[in-house]
Amino acid sequence: MKKLIYILLAAAALLPGLQGCKEKEEKPGTMVDLRYRVEDSYELDAVNARAFSITVTSTDPWTVTSRHPDWCIIETEEGEGSDPDMVRVGKGEKTTLRVQYYDNTELDDRIDYIDIRTETWHGKTVTIKQKGIAYLTVAEEAVEIEKDGGEVEIHIEANQDWSAAVTEGDSWLSIEEGATGTLDGVITLFAKENPGEMRYAAMEVYDRHNVLMATVNFTQDGVLLDPETLEIRAGYDQPSAELRVSSNAEWKAVKDNENDTWYTIENPDHDGDGVIRITLKENTGDQLRSAGIILKTVSDDPEAFTAERIITLKQAYKINPVRVMMDNDEMSKWKSDKTNTPVYTAGVGMLFPGYARLNNGSMAFGSYTFRWSNISADALIRLWFCYSDGEEIKYNLNAASGKTAVSVNKGSGADPGMVNTTFDPSVPHEMTYKFDPSGSQYCHVTLLLDGVEFTSFDSSPAVMPYVLWGKSVNMYLGVETGSAVLEWYEYTPPMNWDE
Repeated sequence: MKKLIYILLAAAALLPGLQGCKEKEEKPGTMVDLRYRVEDSYELDAVNARAFSITVTSTDPWTVTSRHPDWCIIETEEGEGSDPDMVRVGKGEKTTLRVQYYDNTELDDRIDYIDIRTETWHGKTVTIKQKGIAYLTVAEEAVEIEKDGGEVEIHIEANQDWSAAVTEGDSWLSIEEGATGTLDGVITLFAKENPGEMRYAAMEVYDRHNVLMATVNFTQDGVLLDPETLEIRAGYDQPSAELRVSSNAEWKAVKDNENDTWYTIENPDHDGDGVIRITLKENTGDQLRSAGIILKTVSDDPEAFTAERIITLKQAYKINPVRVMMDNDEMSKWKSDKTNTPVYTAGVGMLFPGYARLNNGSMAFGSYTFRWSNISADALIRLWFCYSDGEEIKYNLNAASGKTAVSVNKGSGADPGMVNTTFDPSVPHEMTYKFDPSGSQYCHVTLLLDGVEFTSFDSSPAVMPYVLWGKSVNMYLGVETGSAVLEWYEYTPPMNWDE
């Protein structure tokens, strides 16, 4: 870092108390030009710490000093000033000095400060943090315990005092010996027998200053029945839904109310991990409908423990879309961000010439349909839904090829692998992005052309993780080449699932 500081000492008398702090009177008009190249701070290892350098140029004599010279070596601690005219144009004499620290043989970290200054001006303080030699490691990070329980040992390697405590699951896991220790040691824990479901615990290990250094996680074998969500949401015309369940036992899925005939559990019986497949009838009513699905383990032993989970299945009703005409009033809500600008003609729509595009960064979450007409033979229509982390769903119509051109920018997620379809560019077309629930917070995304689905995918933590239910959209629409008219778009708001 290079820094230039001008001090006009003739004006110092205007600052209360400054005269009393000066070691000597300066002549009016004296000016100090102190420059240096150094980082604001450094973090160094305890042993064999790397050296670093400081470069100084000044019009006045200068010093570079450590506040702990007993463990810091500064190659050159002072220097003479250079011709002020040469310093101002960057040609003053530069001194590069090397800074080295002795090994820190203490347990604790230590901090030093290096001051760069002239007699009358403090230019910079550099902070140095050097680590101590203290260490504390725990050999085990995750421990699996048998259903019958018993003793478990955790091994500590340290050159300091330490302590440990069970912070989760202390009703069945406790420390028998080694709650505190010095240097290397062993913590002995006791786990009670587990008569029921698989359970979890955690133990934290702290250093001599009671700072958390490690967390050990424990899993005790037992019955596992773990659905990925406790609520399934489906669109009004969504034909099916799935629920993934992790288990180490036999289990089944049954309806809480057999009179709920609007859905069917296709595969109720499972052994171990499984996926429940549910088929749904279209909801032609005007109310959200809800049902309960019970998951429970089964066994031939009448005394065996039974794990049970209740899943809520909700299906939306049809919400009529709101049609928005693409006129000048609607265009005022969008930003033109390409070379050309769309032009509205009453009774026709918004004409997009080549290289014309509109952007709206706050479109509400929901399903959208866009009607395009007067599509030229060389038109490339672009409709992009953009999310954070570089995730974009790109739905394009390429009139020259007569095919859709669907692609994604996947950001941190995986490519969902969508496919394309063909179309006749000589007639109008309606492009639809449809969103249905997938799991508790993600989306089943469907692309339709003229009301017919041709590709879809489910967002998830692994696939397009920022395509979330309820997330607003940064939308782009326009024409790259050729021309086309956007007559209107329809917006269908999402269901209120808490009705």
